[in-house]
Amino acid sequence: MRSVRFLALLVLTVATAAVAQPASSVPASLELGHEDRLGTEGGFELRSVEYVLDGQPLAAQAEGGRSPLAPGMHELDVRAVYEGRSPVFSYVDGYRFVMRGRVTLDARPGEVVRITSTSFAREGVTVQWQQRPAFVLAGLPREAVVGIEYGPVENLPLAEAAALRAVDEVLAEARRRVPESLARAEVSASCALEPVFFRHFDSRLSPEAEAVLRRSAACLLQQPALRVRLQGHADASGLESVNASLGQGRAQSVAAYLLSLGVEGARLVLESQGDARPPCTEHSPECFAKSRRVELVAEPSGP
Repeated sequence: MRSVRFLALLVLTVATAAVAQPASSVPASLELGHEDRLGTEGGFELRSVEYVLDGQPLAAQAEGGRSPLAPGMHELDVRAVYEGRSPVFSYVDGYRFVMRGRVTLDARPGEVVRITSTSFAREGVTVQWQQRPAFVLAGLPREAVVGIEYGPVENLPLAEAAALRAVDEVLAEARRRVPESLARAEVSASCALEPVFFRHFDSRLSPEAEAVLRRSAACLLQQPALRVRLQGHADASGLESVNASLGQGRAQSVAAYLLSLGVEGARLVLESQGDARPPCTEHSPECFAKSRRVELVAEPSGP
């Protein structure tokens, strides 16, 4: 009788173990989403949103889709990439913005964890354009989110595309404005090469700058033994990487205009000084205006 009871208890225990599953073995789910407010506000276009879970890239999800997630601690890296879009300012059109964040989460068995990233543009008249893109991360349920940290927003010039666009724009405008010959161009008796100045965060030539360059071109055409070093500068109000790109873009604008006036490209040497050589040290609008320039330095062509 005792052996029968023991056998029945053993059968019941085995059956119960087969039906019941430990709570820790029930998978959780991960749901991802991105709200693109930055793109809808204009000026920036979303290129990609990438996710890396515990060092492994995640395949793209359909909106509302879910991925299985083992219970426990995880690290989710989110990377959103935007490109600037502007029909007016070529330097905005040539930039890529990369925003990064990391969510540390603790998934519980059977739980659906939703992580949402939202991109937006910072507001305010004092916020410079390259500092406008931003994003935030949020998670539900809140108990699942252990911590959120952000990396700095990277703004990277798409140098080749931006340079080609800037040169094309300047050449087209130069051909439209420049007379068919230089007969009407003013010739400076001293042949001094004057600097040209630019507007804030702009690489396009003003009418005043074009007049200066017409005089410089006339001088250079009369002295073919000279070459000219075009040194592009920026003020100190922007990021170092932006200022280097602005200095290069301004030198390219000057070079393109001189080319349209007949100066040979072999005689032009382009440099970007960024904000490294300001003509003054005051952080004032007047000093910044003097800093936004391209200096034309004449020198012998050499053998």
